[in-house]
Amino acid sequence: DIIPFLSQMRCFVLLISLLALHIAHVACGRSFTIDWDNDRFLKDGKPFSYQSGGMHYFRVPRQYWGDRMNKIRLAGMNTLQTYISWRSHELVEGEFNFEGDNNITEYLSLAQSYGLNVVLRPGPYICAEWTFGGLPYWLLNKPGMEVRMYNKPYVEAIAKWFAVLLPIIKPFLYENGGPIITVQVENEYGAYGPFVCDKKYLQFLLDLNKKYLGENAVYFTMDNTNDKRLECGAIPGLLKALDFGPENEPAHELQMLRKFQAHGPFINGEYWAGWFDMWGGGHANRNATKVAERLDQMLQLNASVNFYMFHGGTNFGYTNGAMSKVPGRYNVRVTSYDYNAPLTESGDTTEKYFAIRDVMSKYVELPSDPVPPNSPKWKSTVDIQMKTRISLFDNLEQFSKCVERKLPSLMEHFNQSEGFILYQLQWSGPLHNISLYGVHDRATVFVDRQKIGSINRMQSLNGSLILPIDLVNQLNVRPDKGYTISILVENLGRVNHGSYMAVDFKGINCMVLLDGKNVNLEGWTVCPLPLDSVQPALQNMANLRYPPSGSPFTPSIFCGSFRKLNGDDTFLDPRGWEKGIAYLNEVNLGRYWPTEGPQVTLYAPGVYFKQGENLICLFEIETANPGNTVVFTDVSILGKKVEINSDDLLEF
Repeated sequence: DIIPFLSQMRCFVLLISLLALHIAHVACGRSFTIDWDNDRFLKDGKPFSYQSGGMHYFRVPRQYWGDRMNKIRLAGMNTLQTYISWRSHELVEGEFNFEGDNNITEYLSLAQSYGLNVVLRPGPYICAEWTFGGLPYWLLNKPGMEVRMYNKPYVEAIAKWFAVLLPIIKPFLYENGGPIITVQVENEYGAYGPFVCDKKYLQFLLDLNKKYLGENAVYFTMDNTNDKRLECGAIPGLLKALDFGPENEPAHELQMLRKFQAHGPFINGEYWAGWFDMWGGGHANRNATKVAERLDQMLQLNASVNFYMFHGGTNFGYTNGAMSKVPGRYNVRVTSYDYNAPLTESGDTTEKYFAIRDVMSKYVELPSDPVPPNSPKWKSTVDIQMKTRISLFDNLEQFSKCVERKLPSLMEHFNQSEGFILYQLQWSGPLHNISLYGVHDRATVFVDRQKIGSINRMQSLNGSLILPIDLVNQLNVRPDKGYTISILVENLGRVNHGSYMAVDFKGINCMVLLDGKNVNLEGWTVCPLPLDSVQPALQNMANLRYPPSGSPFTPSIFCGSFRKLNGDDTFLDPRGWEKGIAYLNEVNLGRYWPTEGPQVTLYAPGVYFKQGENLICLFEIETANPGNTVVFTDVSILGKKVEINSDDLLEF
């Protein structure tokens, strides 16, 4: 058998040799460099500037990448920009996922097939209004951890991650025949702090990138146009990019850049064509005409421009981020990342898209093929009956392995990234007041199944709830009979921007007081509830228990089946329900909270449906729809539009 084996090996070696020769031939003569003296890039020796569309692979179903890239190309863009989300690829330490929507090599190859260059932003911190700024939560479990500075546990973890990631990226560099023309080091580092300015950390990242990607790649940093931020975020001798929106005069921004970098290309690495939304706010809007006018002005200055975002996508599941730059202040991003971008959350073109395309036609020859029409959307013809109900409190063993613990006991202690955590305490005697301190992020409190109220970090870290008088009276007349206190805490999203990222532990961080008495050391039952899926409980219906007849509403999962025979996109309309998580078949669509707004509907991509029978489930925390129904609609409802201006950006 050795002769056939040797023959196969010779064929294999020959194949590899031919492949290497092909790559060398493709890469031969390819170069992407900076012409510092003339303030420009050179691509294969010729002057070049890029016009780019931002689109994150981890926010868009893989099946739709090509459609979005094609529309970006047809708008006159020659480049694509994306972050890399570390937490998406290494949700569990040491276990790497580059499959499905995480298949970065497919994404890069597809971009190249559409003739798009790529500006890559590998972080490791990316902000992006993405949970924990793209960092994996398990960093918080490492003793002595400080993120975004030269901290031993942090840089060691980065080194291990980059040793996996960057060798995958290297073949896709432009000089190696791939589409990647520039690589960012960290992200808007000058804004971290106030003003951490850890140059040793930045140099460590640059050296690590060069170790795996080589000296010839074009590296850059990027910061807001603020003197201190530009200074803190810079690496001496490295290309500097800016980020700003249409409120800013491009000529003024160029002057600001020249104070720190006398020569080199003028880059707006994040031209904010829209903005993100947060629960309790409005739906951000930037005027299409103004966006197009500022683009024209930047192109007149020979700027390279990246639209952030050209297509925003969706924070599916629990992936939305949050902001906390000052103590006691916490704002949460919504599920949609529509961003008021030129392409909508569902990939449709807009007035802004065509305004941008018109400007681009003055500077480049647009592709000859037409812009595709917007895709049809599906609408359910009848209300979907949510006939199945699973009470969480009555079926905890289906969802969690509860343990006896003292407080504080947090999600991170259970190696839990997202979701919920439930605290239960058996108590007896009179009770008038329950106080919680250090709620991260939203706690709903029950006494013997009766909801007392909620404490929300968006308003305050701490709070007290007064029991209703009828319940107080009930407890007073049965002082020796025990009752259950249940506190369900939701992780609303890990802080993605601000100096409180590394102390954002989820659960009750401080203490619980009952009528002023600290009960942290009592016998609590703690139940981690990731609730990534509700499928396990649905597969064990025979063993479910049901709440007593006539008992008050407690958090429950409602499910209903329906038929859908086409692959069209649609939007779940949860109005009538109050707050919770929606699941379509095996996919977590994200949070709904129509009573808080601005977002009402949830985007449901057609690729997440089955041909025929489908299942929609809601985990409702607060109040069920009286009719126990939901519908799908053909219109996205993201809330009342509010114009974004420079005042809205001050906190950021």
